[in-house]
Amino acid sequence: MIDLEKHFKTLACLLNLEEKEEQEEFRSEFQNKSPSEREEAGRALLRLNLVDTHFNPAGHRLLTFRYADSRPLPIYSLDTGDVVTLREDPFLEHDKQTGGIVYEKEEKEITVAFSRELPEWLDERKLYSLNLSRNQTTYRRMSETLDRVLLAENSRLAYLRNVLLGIRKPLLGDPVKTDALTFFNPSLNDSQKKAVITALEAMDVALIHGPPGTGKTTVLVEVVLQGLSRRKKILVSAPSNAACDHLVACLARSGAPVLRMGHPARMAKHLREYSLDFKLARHPYAKMIDELEFRLSECSKKRERHRTRRVLGREARDQMYEEVRDLRKEVRTLKNEIFSQVWNESDVVIATHTSAGDPMLERKGFDWVILDEATQAIEPNSWIPILRAGEKIIFAGDHCQLPATVRSREAETGGLGISLFERLEESLGAESKAMLTVQYRMHEHIMNFSSRKFYGGKLIADLSVKTHVLSDLSGISRCPATEKPLLFLDTAGKGFEEKVETGSESRYNPDEARLVFGEFKEFLRAGVPPREVAVISPYRAQVKLIADLLQCPEAEIDSVDAFQGREKEAVILSLVRSNLEGEMGFLTDIRRMNVAITRARRRLTVIGDSATLSAIPFYREFIQYAESVGG
Repeated sequence: MIDLEKHFKTLACLLNLEEKEEQEEFRSEFQNKSPSEREEAGRALLRLNLVDTHFNPAGHRLLTFRYADSRPLPIYSLDTGDVVTLREDPFLEHDKQTGGIVYEKEEKEITVAFSRELPEWLDERKLYSLNLSRNQTTYRRMSETLDRVLLAENSRLAYLRNVLLGIRKPLLGDPVKTDALTFFNPSLNDSQKKAVITALEAMDVALIHGPPGTGKTTVLVEVVLQGLSRRKKILVSAPSNAACDHLVACLARSGAPVLRMGHPARMAKHLREYSLDFKLARHPYAKMIDELEFRLSECSKKRERHRTRRVLGREARDQMYEEVRDLRKEVRTLKNEIFSQVWNESDVVIATHTSAGDPMLERKGFDWVILDEATQAIEPNSWIPILRAGEKIIFAGDHCQLPATVRSREAETGGLGISLFERLEESLGAESKAMLTVQYRMHEHIMNFSSRKFYGGKLIADLSVKTHVLSDLSGISRCPATEKPLLFLDTAGKGFEEKVETGSESRYNPDEARLVFGEFKEFLRAGVPPREVAVISPYRAQVKLIADLLQCPEAEIDSVDAFQGREKEAVILSLVRSNLEGEMGFLTDIRRMNVAITRARRRLTVIGDSATLSAIPFYREFIQYAESVGG
């Protein structure tokens, strides 16, 4: 049996190691790198002009910056949702800095949201820099949560903790028959229906395993709608803002009353209307508050003028003080009324694991907690939303894809990278688990290798995608690039050697990047829209090199890790590694490869050096598989 105190103390120590590693990374950024080197690494933007100061609909102060010489901003640099520090440039005085969150980024402008009053030293005639900063709230909330979970006694939290850690067996409710349940989505396949029923029957915990393209989010939407029909309040949580945005979009389309927690800067632009801040600001009473606050401001100014001139008698002063007091009370009352209405009308709340720690959520009282992308969160992070569960917890994810990123090697070795989902996958009985088996994304030749290596050959390609290729799409001509679903381009013996990026350990391969360029152009010549092509690589240096080479904003070019959970009609994967020693770096984690080769719907092109890659059986077998299907 697991020793609870030892388990949580160990997690706390590993978490401390991880936080120290992150602190050291940021410290070395400023101690060992010049400002220009930080900018080159995508960690800063220098020599910026302040070009606009305005407000968003929720009343956040927004500052917009652009380079002093008006050149475009780097594609791979600070991005929406990043926590940043604004400083004068050149940075001379330690106190002249303030923190904000990147709100929007366009080709030449970046807008930052600030929650506090703007500092007096801001001046449109000066130059500024924006520097990537640490979000310290996450570690504080994880640490506090671990203490709270460990010390829980005689409560639902203590009971669920013991179930999740294998001390108690989970309970099941009355069986639910498929033909007796009315599904909101009648097109669910059998494995999806079984997953929904597994979630409904569970009294404590259920696990939904969703391999690539199998409709995991579709199942979660159905589970939420089933919960709402049973008058349940539901918290849906995910480790990233991108995953939360996807959930909000899907649930909103289904008609569910969705409320998104967190700063609007971290949400997709078209989904900000679902945020708490925007809903409060757009409430019909909000204009009344604005009018009252304007009157309050005018009264305060009038009172101050009369106070300094001493022209009012006591009775008039008392009357003015009473008016101010009444106005403040009315504003308070209206704000409370707006909050209560917005808060109470949303029975589904979406939040990142960290923002699920907001004390405001204590008041809501959730029945079910759903953790999406549960394998991408370290265990201390997952416990934050679990605190909110009044009845049961439903985990959804895929432990065969990438886990959470752990910076500290010592923490990784100690087990910080093992998610609660992985623990439950091993410990839960079959009655509490369900696996989705029909996928709706990939041509069967793209799917089959992954299915055999990671999912026991259980994945089935739906008829709608089983044989689809690029040339089936309107406006695309027939040629080898559009009729073959899978191609491995072997660079062995070509002298395409990898290189190390100056100032980092990231790898890039210029010759391989040029081959990517050629493949990309071939797609365009055949009529494939660039927005339907993705170029991905395990290495950030290669991503930046390819982006500079292609110069095509419509095409998505990103790291494998950033592309998890997404898809495109055509994907070009650049593996980079080519060396005599057979060193593989990131590629040794074959889960990363599983993500990479399952992003494409109709065409997957993989470029790599078979002589280097074949040092690992997985890659050798993949190359043999590609050959067996004519690729």
